[in-house]
Amino acid sequence: MKVLMVDDHALFRDGLRLLLASIRPDAILLEADTVVDALSMLAKHPDLTSCLLDLNLGQERGLPVLKKIKLESPYVPVIIVSGSDDPSTVHACIQAGAMSYIPKRLTSEKFLYALQCVLKGEIFLPQEEENDVEPPTPPTLPNLTPRQREVLYALSRGFSTKLIAKELSLSEYTVKDHISDLFRILGVKNRVEAITKTNLLYLRPQ
Repeated sequence: MKVLMVDDHALFRDGLRLLLASIRPDAILLEADTVVDALSMLAKHPDLTSCLLDLNLGQERGLPVLKKIKLESPYVPVIIVSGSDDPSTVHACIQAGAMSYIPKRLTSEKFLYALQCVLKGEIFLPQEEENDVEPPTPPTLPNLTPRQREVLYALSRGFSTKLIAKELSLSEYTVKDHISDLFRILGVKNRVEAITKTNLLYLRPQ
C-alpha cells in the first residue's frame, strides 16, 4: 500500500503519518504540501493506492485542487480530509470524483475509524460520524447484476463515464444506460445519493 498525503500543515501531516503507520505499518507514506508537489508525486508513483487531500493548499483552494489531482491520476482514489464539512462542499467533491470525505473536526476515535474505513476501500462520508464507531450493519440492497455492481463500484471510486467504459471495456452509451438503471433501481438522482444510500463495501466486485 502506498498513500500520498497532501496538506500544507506539517503538524497535521505528522499526526496523520502516525495514525496511518499505526493502522498499516507496512504502508509507504508520501507527502506533499502544494498542488505542484502533489502532481509531481502522482506522476512519479503511478502505483499509489490512495490520496488523502486537503482542499486548501496555500493559494489554491477548493474544487480546482481536486480536479487537478483527478486529471493527473483519474484511477487513484481521492479521500478529502478537510476542515469543512458543509454539505454542499461534500456533494460537490463527490460529484467531482472524490471517493470519501473525512472532516478534520472528528474526534480522534472517529477520525481513526474513518481512516480504517477508507484504507480498506470503504466509503466514508460526514453523516456517518453520527453512527456508532462500530462497522454499520450491511444494508438491504436490490438484486443487482454483476455488471451493475461493477459500474456502481467504479462510480464510488470517482470514475467518470468515460473511465468506467475504458475500465470495463464497454461503450460510453452502455455505461450511461447502466448508470440510469442503477439510479432507477436505487431510487436516487445522482452518484452522491447512490454512495450515501449504499455501503459500497458490500458491492465491491469479488
